[in-house]
Amino acid sequence: MKKYFIFFLFFIFSNVLLFSQNNKFVDIPGTDGLSEGTAYQLWTKEHLMQLKDSVYNDLFLDDFSKCFHCNKYFKLMSDIHNIDQSICNYFYGILNGNGKKITLEINITNSYQLPALFGGLLGKIDMLTVDGYIINVPDGYSAAGIVNGNLIIGNNRGTITNCINNVTIINPKPVTGYGTGGIAYHNVSTISNCINNGDITGVDNVGGIVGLNLGTITNCINTGKITATASGSNLTGMLTYRGGVGGIVGESLNGGQISKCFNLGTVIGQRNVGGISGLFAEGNILNCINYGFIKGDFVVGGIVGANSNLIAIPGATVTNCVNVGVVEGEEDIGSIVGKE
Repeated sequence: MKKYFIFFLFFIFSNVLLFSQNNKFVDIPGTDGLSEGTAYQLWTKEHLMQLKDSVYNDLFLDDFSKCFHCNKYFKLMSDIHNIDQSICNYFYGILNGNGKKITLEINITNSYQLPALFGGLLGKIDMLTVDGYIINVPDGYSAAGIVNGNLIIGNNRGTITNCINNVTIINPKPVTGYGTGGIAYHNVSTISNCINNGDITGVDNVGGIVGLNLGTITNCINTGKITATASGSNLTGMLTYRGGVGGIVGESLNGGQISKCFNLGTVIGQRNVGGISGLFAEGNILNCINYGFIKGDFVVGGIVGANSNLIAIPGATVTNCVNVGVVEGEEDIGSIVGKE
């Protein structure tokens, strides 16, 4: 009798699992996306790709009724592999990665593909790991493992927490002003408790966690090799040698904050090369440590390469930071800051 009962339970479980994996995630019983406990369940690649059609794909959201799954909860239920394109342009939901893994295999074949798991974020992503690679990024495109940019518009709510990027990113030819980050390229909100283990290669604005930061980054770690072929090459507008490459952030502006972050990876660039941030202006760096090997030609620092290259704007306040790594360069070199 016991044997038949176990077989009956196995039959029920197998059919529930089969149902969940072969139907739309909205059809899985007991899920409506209204709370963490009733989050929409994502079991398969097909479920994940359904987000492309269900979340809002317009930058300026003026009517939430147009977005059936905005502000809804989602939960990753299993590892998902072979994702060869961005899931959607702008994600407005709350995704619990549940400690599961998504493997990216993004080889850009046309300019309409976005080089990241998500193009932009105005919701929340938590406890997600991404593996794989992103290669052949076209001219004019930034790239990142999880989110290309936390969008610069009103009512920005993007938050990334407890995530790990293992994705190797090769972004060799973005135009001036675009770059590469392990977790996100463009951050204007909050990233905390995240780790980058992927090797990141770009031209300028390259960071292990974020390429261009205008927000807050806390308790993050980089172990990957971060390489920029022409860091600090932006000469436009009021800026002189803008841009940079760093273990945590390539470039940080407008009051950006970095605290309790650690770099263990090698950082290599041309100008504005730093263990924590390549270029930092008008913000704060607190309680950070660099253990990695930092190498550049000009303006190279163990914590910050260039501490503000903006006219009439002060540099960052660097407090309680330690550099343990070796710093090499030809001109304007410092254990903490390369050039004020």
